[in-house]
Amino acid sequence: MDRAGAVVALLAVLGLAATARGHRVEYPKRDTLYVAPQSVTLHIEYLIPSAEESALLSRLFDRDRSGGLDAAEQQALREHLCRQAGAFVRLEVDGQPLPLGRAQAELSRPGRGELLAVALTLFATIPGGAAAHTLRLFDRHKDRALAVPVRVSAQGVQLTTSLPPLPLLAAEQPLQLAFVRSR
Repeated sequence: MDRAGAVVALLAVLGLAATARGHRVEYPKRDTLYVAPQSVTLHIEYLIPSAEESALLSRLFDRDRSGGLDAAEQQALREHLCRQAGAFVRLEVDGQPLPLGRAQAELSRPGRGELLAVALTLFATIPGGAAAHTLRLFDRHKDRALAVPVRVSAQGVQLTTSLPPLPLLAAEQPLQLAFVRSR
């Protein structure tokens, strides 16, 4: 094998290794839904599952090319990742859209070779004083082939919908919960 062929083979192996390394994260996006009598909180953990993509994003947001991200660059990257994390999120209560507000957003502190991640917390107030509601959560990953697992936590309400051990959201498969206020 000549030198050019060896370089091509090495790059192919590195590409496969990067692809395999990127697939070790089974669920790069995870949701946790907290349901209370008068509010809903959605916590989203969004991970860039590839060290190469994380490094590329860090370089793109390093506007001054210093090799690190200053506070403004970190904020811009955090906002970008928050937009990706929340792009497909939608909540409905009793068939009506439920507007979500941001409660918190936190960017992981990336270092060389580390994966970028953002934790985004969204909050909504449930309107009306009804004792029973039906909630639908729509979300998906930007890669339609990847499902989004959802953990559900209820405080002050009783879920009347039975859930699988790990509900998974996909493009057209929302999570539907019925719940009543606890007495």
